Amino acid sequence: MPELPDAVVYRRRLADAALSRPIADTTVVDPLILGDGLEPHRFDKVLRGRTLTDTHRHGKHVFVRYGEETGWLALHFGMTGRVEIVEDGTMPEYAYVQIHFEEGGALAFECPRKFARVRLIDTPESFVGAKDLGPDACRADVETFLAPFENRRGTIKGRLLDQSVVAGLGNIYADEALYQEGIHPRTTVPALSEADLRGLYEAIQTVLDAAVAVDADPEALDPDRFMLPHRYGDEHCPKTGVPLETETVSGRTAYYSPARQPRPE
Repeated sequence: MPELPDAVVYRRRLADAALSRPIADTTVVDPLILGDGLEPHRFDKVLRGRTLTDTHRHGKHVFVRYGEETGWLALHFGMTGRVEIVEDGTMPEYAYVQIHFEEGGALAFECPRKFARVRLIDTPESFVGAKDLGPDACRADVETFLAPFENRRGTIKGRLLDQSVVAGLGNIYADEALYQEGIHPRTTVPALSEADLRGLYEAIQTVLDAAVAVDADPEALDPDRFMLPHRYGDEHCPKTGVPLETETVSGRTAYYSPARQPRPE
């Protein structure tokens, strides 16, 4: 599932190759991908003749402004969504929403499992507020990060996945951050000290920065430092050599190293 590092890559892709290109028209292959009851004809009417002028990101969402003072596209990638810039006319198989540029080429929004969504919104700020999204995981300072954890209960893994607590983390990078800090995913929030949470904040920054640096390819992370390449490979802890274990936490499969992340009592 695309997480914050993927959204960073997609925002950069749009900023590098989709801005300042007048839009000729749009194609919506499957209207399900348009969120909030948006009809394909209105989507086309709004964008036709416009130019994409700016990009923004919050958590797992990417925003693209159309025009100078008009609205924004909000892109959420669901489980399998992605954006591609197509220059040769060969559309990907699952390009269910397409924005065609006047001089040729197109922006393709792919989503094989159809959980991704494209919306028209007023501003990113109003969207973030309406969706009750927490602070962005890699933009928040440590004090902003800590605030939503006050008086929270439940497992730390579940809270990291809660987008109203911190926006951007998903299953794999939450697991990696917990691994780096030596915290078992089933540990409850009240059982963690402020020092634990501050350490976890630093681990999240390290993990997200490293993931962005390898274009959000978890298998390309340094296998001597990170668990994720082993999650997809030999399934052994890179620091201790013991087999990784899994269990379901907050409805998701959590990978952890029993040698580094002791189970809470």
